Amino acid sequence: MNNFGIIKSTYNVLLAEGIAKNTSDGKVAFKNYIRTIKENKALKKQFNVYYLIENKVESDKFKASEYVNECISLLDGFSKKEINDANLSLVESKMFGTIEIKLGDVKSKLYENINTLIFTKKSPSTIDKIVEAKSGIVDYILNNTKVEVNEWTGLPNSIISEIAVEKFNEEYAELGESEKKAISVIVGTNESEKEELYKSSIKECLDLINGKLTESSGDIKEKLLATKENLLNRSYNKETFVSDVSKIIELKNNLTED
Repeated sequence: MNNFGIIKSTYNVLLAEGIAKNTSDGKVAFKNYIRTIKENKALKKQFNVYYLIENKVESDKFKASEYVNECISLLDGFSKKEINDANLSLVESKMFGTIEIKLGDVKSKLYENINTLIFTKKSPSTIDKIVEAKSGIVDYILNNTKVEVNEWTGLPNSIISEIAVEKFNEEYAELGESEKKAISVIVGTNESEKEELYKSSIKECLDLINGKLTESSGDIKEKLLATKENLLNRSYNKETFVSDVSKIIELKNNLTED
């Protein structure tokens, strides 16, 4: 598989499952995916192309067409083989093969069309195919609706905002309120809500620890005090929000169960 749109959507689902099921494999795979993109210029540039096109809203057909041209041209410095090899490196993870995703028709067609423009060599026999793919992308942009998002400052938040909500709703309806709220906020794009969730989760953990300190002694009390100190020294970081808040929620669940 060399379609970057499908690859990134698969990793989004791995992250959602990792958070929802409180398992580390999916979250580790996603972390490695992010690191690989940051370290590989072809992948990082390709991510930019998909992000820009997926989020573009334009009512003028000519401008939309020119926008597509400029986006695809961002990859001019890379050979098709280089891009293909970079994409294939992302599907080597064992976890990648454990997930089957079902994209909606709109996104599925968009990813197919972008992939066509990236990998189809221009020749007299492929012009129709290229024009058709570009026309499909232009139609997507013309019909796309603006989503209120915070300024994009890095890969994690922009990828996280695409997590498969439908899959979460279907498979994880029995989650506790903390996990449901966490997924809801992570999928959203409101930075203040994310920070509020982070701070409120820290506070809930501290309240639980304070309650247990009054009835604990010895090693258990020392561990609780160390955990409390660790929490008090933490601060919100939007780049590590997903990892941080999932650990805090896991801690809160453990404190509640004890």
